[in-house]
Amino acid sequence: MVDVKIGTQTIPCLVDTGAQYSVMPARIAVPTKSAITIVGATGVPEKRYLMSAREVNIADRTITHQFLYVPECPVPLLGRDLLSKLQAQIHFQPDGLVSLQLGSREPPATICLVTPLAEEWRLHQSSAEEVNPLWERMGVPGVWAEDNPPARARYAIPVIVELKPGSQPTIHQHLSRLYQFGILKRTQSPWNTPLLPVKKPGTQDYRPVQDLRGVNQATVTIHPVVPNPYVLLGIIPQTVAYFSVLDLKDAFFSIPLAPQSQNLFAFTWEDPSTGTRSQYTWTRLVQGFKNSPTIFGEALTRDLLPFRATTSATLLQYVDDLLLGTETREECLQATRSLLLHLCERGYRVSKKKAQLCQTSVRYLGFIISQGQRQLRKRANHLRWGRY
Repeated sequence: MVDVKIGTQTIPCLVDTGAQYSVMPARIAVPTKSAITIVGATGVPEKRYLMSAREVNIADRTITHQFLYVPECPVPLLGRDLLSKLQAQIHFQPDGLVSLQLGSREPPATICLVTPLAEEWRLHQSSAEEVNPLWERMGVPGVWAEDNPPARARYAIPVIVELKPGSQPTIHQHLSRLYQFGILKRTQSPWNTPLLPVKKPGTQDYRPVQDLRGVNQATVTIHPVVPNPYVLLGIIPQTVAYFSVLDLKDAFFSIPLAPQSQNLFAFTWEDPSTGTRSQYTWTRLVQGFKNSPTIFGEALTRDLLPFRATTSATLLQYVDDLLLGTETREECLQATRSLLLHLCERGYRVSKKKAQLCQTSVRYLGFIISQGQRQLRKRANHLRWGRY
């Protein structure tokens, strides 16, 4: 038995390495809502609750621990969870005595950082040194997403989402952990969908994704018009030698949603600092809505028409990814700056860290593009430009 001091009480506890949790038959703290399913001597699974954390003193070691409240347990148990915290070792002596030795008091060389879930994405931001320094020479500070407010396309028409006849709001009872991003407003809506932070493939960034299956089922589908990447890349002339690739940051959020359609995308968010739950909705086009890529692509296509009319550069658009190509570096610098100015004037934002500016080889739509060639990034084969 080991004496455990909890508050002013000294409680003899049985060391039980077969017990996963340390157990108290007495209610030494307020039970929490955290439940553990255990299998006792009867072999029947039963649910028991953890008690609030208490300061525990064992042999001049003080730690904080939560005990499992099991009233029918005949004696208090010191289980593997608390023994692990103490780095305990059990020694069997030749004379039959058994001793319990606790680990070193030296703190482990580990620094723990506690951060709210909604702010965790900041830990994965890339350093500024990774950003292509050529962006400064472009002279368009208002277009870069990292240094400006979220984009809002100035000439885009607010989107009205059309419901199918007889559609009814879908109310989801369960709430998800939420990752706040984009432009939101408080609302009261019969529609409510979960919101989750999802990691972008190949990056350390996070984006909010809603489970919009109910909304997608209830709304009218717009026929998507997305070009075939092979056909799109075949448009590039063989003489083009310099390329710029621009990725529009949070592209869908740059397109406004009409007020009458905003409540379709409502969700509930709990403020981690106050514990207050409120319902919010998007005022911009939403990630995960089935028509968002088509709506955004058409809006950007319209906004690029004035630029196309004034440039001789080759410009490809695949939803929110742009590739610009010219024959010389000077032409590429000038055309890229003009495109950035045009995007900035139209209210869009470009990712600075993803921008590939005036290079002879760039990554675009899963290919490595250079003069007269494209190479699949995951393959070694080269393909010459051609018509399909």
